[in-house]
Amino acid sequence: MAEEKRFDFETTIQAPVDLVYRAFTSATALREWLCDFSTVNPVQGGRIYLAWDRGYFASGMFLELNYPKRISFSWIGKAEPDWTEVDVTITPIDEDTTHVKLEHRGVGDGEEWQSARMEIEKGWVAGMENLKSILEDGKDLRVTERPLIGIYPEEFSGLSDQRKTELSIPVESGVLVAELLPDYGAAKAGIEAGDVIVGINGQKVDRIKALATIMSELKAGNEIDVDAYRGQRKMTFVIHTKVQKFQTLPDTPEELAKEIEEQSSKVLETLEQVLNGVNDAEAAYTPGEDEWSIKDVLVHLIHNERDTHTWINDLVAGQERVYDDWAGDSLFRIRATLAAYPSLDDLVAEFRRSLKETVASVAFIDPGFTRRKASYWRLGTELLGGSKHIKEHITQIENNIHAARLKKTK
Repeated sequence: MAEEKRFDFETTIQAPVDLVYRAFTSATALREWLCDFSTVNPVQGGRIYLAWDRGYFASGMFLELNYPKRISFSWIGKAEPDWTEVDVTITPIDEDTTHVKLEHRGVGDGEEWQSARMEIEKGWVAGMENLKSILEDGKDLRVTERPLIGIYPEEFSGLSDQRKTELSIPVESGVLVAELLPDYGAAKAGIEAGDVIVGINGQKVDRIKALATIMSELKAGNEIDVDAYRGQRKMTFVIHTKVQKFQTLPDTPEELAKEIEEQSSKVLETLEQVLNGVNDAEAAYTPGEDEWSIKDVLVHLIHNERDTHTWINDLVAGQERVYDDWAGDSLFRIRATLAAYPSLDDLVAEFRRSLKETVASVAFIDPGFTRRKASYWRLGTELLGGSKHIKEHITQIENNIHAARLKKTK
């Protein structure tokens, strides 16, 4: 019989047993501390599937579900030689403190298991540390410790042909530096807006998802080598990374909603000031091939709020939907919304209503939702950062107005 190796991990968490049990049996909860994607059916013989953006995945089925004391599931990961088993024992110490013991059994000790052993041990060490963090503080260490270089990225492949010609980059894919944050590593190293990043530490960067995956394997404070094109010239920059700062969230959904409303009111006021005096013809003007008009941009912002309403509902329900990538705003969907809201005034009014609904969606969440600290943290950080996205598109709208009026004078 082949030699086997067992991995044991233990931790004590300041959280009640029901939330610890949920962390191993809810797809949303598993995404919040262990993997990037999960789908589960938490019944005896039900599926469990976990996947990571870096390319690793594992699947199995629940062998034992003894609420709230014990969970057991089979496991086979990418390129692993055979099935193994994960056993989780949950022991309450007091009402708000729980001891967790995880055993991963049946891992082979031979050479064919070498890569799997490293992946399994590394994954559970990081995972158990993150489990403690998300249950106690709500903070996902994969996010809070992610190194930042200080750029706002765009997909190079998604740019219009006209914009690509202007940049004169001799590649088909990469990450465009749309904007730089002052006092961060990228700006200090000499990267400029308009540069296209194609590599980090020798690894290829062909899209934003690849950039995020590479950065997730690094720690804040690391120095990294970034390969980027500026026109036809390829350059390498040595960049010192920094930790991202997050604001403290209000204690209740109602208080959070008030902060979101305050931010929404400010960006809406700015948008209306920018659009003051713009007519429907100017709002329908398209500055270039495959580029959006002002009306198209407003439709996009409306769709973003509608999608946010759905996400809030899914997050609170603990049943988030599965997306391999962002579907984008297809032309047929933009046209459908424009058919319902044809004028500029219609679109602005609908966007205003959509922002109001976002605020109300948060305000009406049951205060008990905050017990799920990781979900509440995700909700708050996502929505309080949403005004940045709107501001970027307001700048786009300003550029469109200028282009439309310039064309009119010629």
